[in-house]
Amino acid sequence: MQVVLVAPFMSRYGWDRDELYFLSAAHHPALGYVDFPPFTAWAGWIVAKLAPGSLIALRATCLAAGAATVLLVAVIARELGGGRVAQWVAAFSWALTPYILGSASIFHPTWFDALAWVAFLYVLVRLLIRSEQRLWLLCGLIAGIGLEAKYTIGFLLVAVAVALLLSPDRRVLATRWPWLGLAVAVALLTPNLVWQAQHGWPSVQFFGSQNAASASGTSRPAYLAEQLLFLGASSVLAGAGIVWLWRRRLLALALVPVIVTVVFLVERGRSYYPLPADSVAVAAGAVALESWLRNQRRVLLAVGLAALQVVVIVLAAPIVVPFYSTSHLVNSSVWKIGFFKDEIGWPEMAGQVERAWSNLSPAERLDAVVLAKNYGEASALEFYGRDLGLVVSGHLSWQYWRPARLPQRFALTVGYDPDGLARLCRSWRSLARIDNRWHLANEEQGQLVAACALRQPLGLLWRPLIATDRL
Repeated sequence: MQVVLVAPFMSRYGWDRDELYFLSAAHHPALGYVDFPPFTAWAGWIVAKLAPGSLIALRATCLAAGAATVLLVAVIARELGGGRVAQWVAAFSWALTPYILGSASIFHPTWFDALAWVAFLYVLVRLLIRSEQRLWLLCGLIAGIGLEAKYTIGFLLVAVAVALLLSPDRRVLATRWPWLGLAVAVALLTPNLVWQAQHGWPSVQFFGSQNAASASGTSRPAYLAEQLLFLGASSVLAGAGIVWLWRRRLLALALVPVIVTVVFLVERGRSYYPLPADSVAVAAGAVALESWLRNQRRVLLAVGLAALQVVVIVLAAPIVVPFYSTSHLVNSSVWKIGFFKDEIGWPEMAGQVERAWSNLSPAERLDAVVLAKNYGEASALEFYGRDLGLVVSGHLSWQYWRPARLPQRFALTVGYDPDGLARLCRSWRSLARIDNRWHLANEEQGQLVAACALRQPLGLLWRPLIATDRL
């Protein structure tokens, strides 16, 4: 059902700024990056080898990850004692959340992270119910891979540890198996930690700036409201599941979704970060609902929840799935609250920069680079640009993807404002302002393309004025 609903719309608007960035990272495979672990770049590298330049192929990997979480939620329901009805209810309830429907809309670490969380929780459920302590090694393997996809799974590990300490299952922490599992996870993360140490721990700086941006952009009430929106009627099922787990003395499993949600609420994380932890609660809620369905009134309750989920999909899914045509998107307010605005205008921007480059004098072009202010602009120019000089940027991981020497004294800058140009340039002149054919007010709209005579060779300006680990 999930695949049928979203597959026809996988490439409607075009490449997102983050997707272009991950594709650029795939062309520079490494053991670490400033703002994300290496798994996503390596996944992109494989796809780029098999299907070069294919947006659908890239997004299909995340659609597959989202679909795999659906299967795992059904299997969790089975492990909790649910029959076929519970397994189908769990699968459909999870698959039709706006959160999971969005997995086909963008190639992003979020979906590999979600798969790691749900897989970890499935093994944890099996471990606690069947007392198969050796499964801690598999938990460690999943956690290690998850940490190489997105660091947020570390919060799940902390939540599981706290939940175990607060429940009768704390006795498992006195055995060697959880700690051996932790050792496996740390071993898998070690190459990335080595890269971070070699580069001065840039991710620490980045995540500080990202958290500040998240905190300023999302209030705590909005955080909770967005969680309900992402889950829709499945949030009711998740609440019932937590109660069901608590009553059956599966306290650790009941506490994990609550602890994760509270931690990100306090830490001011983004609202979708804790959602994979709700998978176990949704599965438990489906098991509870199955036992209630013998009563006709409870059948009506199930029908009501299904109807509510349909309403949520109609209202919320266009925010995460490109159901609307581009013209409808632009004329609606949906683009203001979703991420689709970052998929509009990249070819036009590249065309404007190409024209500006061709308008430089031959002498200027001979000693020039294209210097982009942010990773989205740089990645789009690398992908779409034709007949341009060397494209560089100091933003995030792009700061490392440059020649060892940068002797150039002239730059065609993209995205720098007049204050930034005054710091970099002895003199500068405006050549264009970025526009897209829809005139959509996204981040790039109206930014300057300028010809800049640099104050010093670019290499001397790089570290003090250009390179940054901040969002």
